[in-house]
Amino acid sequence: MLKRLSVLALGWWLAVPVQAAVMPAPDVAVNPIGRHLVLNLPQARLFLYQDGKLARIFPVAVGKMLTQTPTGSFDITGIYRAPSWHVPKSIQEEMRRNGKEVQTVVPPGPNNPLGPVFVRFGENSLGLGFHGTNAPGSVPGFRSHGCVRLRNNDALELAGTVSRGDAVTVAYQTIILSEDEAGQLWLTVYRNHYRQSDPSLPYLADTLLAWQRQHQQALFGQRVDNALRQRDGKPVCLSCKSAKTDINGSLSALPWLSKMNPPVPPAPAAPAASQPQNERQPGPPSARAGQRVRPAAKAG
Repeated sequence: MLKRLSVLALGWWLAVPVQAAVMPAPDVAVNPIGRHLVLNLPQARLFLYQDGKLARIFPVAVGKMLTQTPTGSFDITGIYRAPSWHVPKSIQEEMRRNGKEVQTVVPPGPNNPLGPVFVRFGENSLGLGFHGTNAPGSVPGFRSHGCVRLRNNDALELAGTVSRGDAVTVAYQTIILSEDEAGQLWLTVYRNHYRQSDPSLPYLADTLLAWQRQHQQALFGQRVDNALRQRDGKPVCLSCKSAKTDINGSLSALPWLSKMNPPVPPAPAAPAASQPQNERQPGPPSARAGQRVRPAAKAG
């Protein structure tokens, strides 16, 4: 696919995994003031930004193939401590099919799938939220009915950090371009778990060619092809002469998709998995430069 890059490449070394612990961030335009949560579904990671700076990364479990977490822009709309889980009818039917005891309400406690806290985002009717879990081994992964699971300590930390009105962006970016502190270009490619048409692919070759022209530095096209084929979530240096080069410092997202604004493919609706009670309102919503945000998909 990227033969134009291969012609310009200085060699044909294969990409070697480097510092897999360094987590690249997706290319999402983050609010410069206040808190902003960015969830990139293919990574199963939640990025917490404060005043435009990355403050924390949480591993999460998101919707499985049949109950996908919808993409879009939302707000935090409620924080609930010790929630009860009102089991949606679709999940009751799933329990019945699997020969399990059918429950309608699960009270707070160690057996509650919501864990100790539920942080709603979007309209109440969507049933979406970040919450704890009674199955910590499922995090990270693609296991939920559409909500976003965190380990209980992480869920409590998140609930103690955010407030109503904070921005939430749910993205689906399988291809991430980053630069390290030495200015080297890195490519990370994740599995397309939802088997969606990837809107970033048409822009990738042109973006890489533009980077070459701007920096007067050739990229290794074979490494691009290998990363797209393997999709193992390991950063690969495209500009380093040696494929064994380590990441210098941290990785910063290269603005490319946020500039081009590719269309976001619609995500199937997921069941409203959670209906907690006893909302805690931690104060007035934080200011967001007058933005009005509407969800891109409903999780019926």
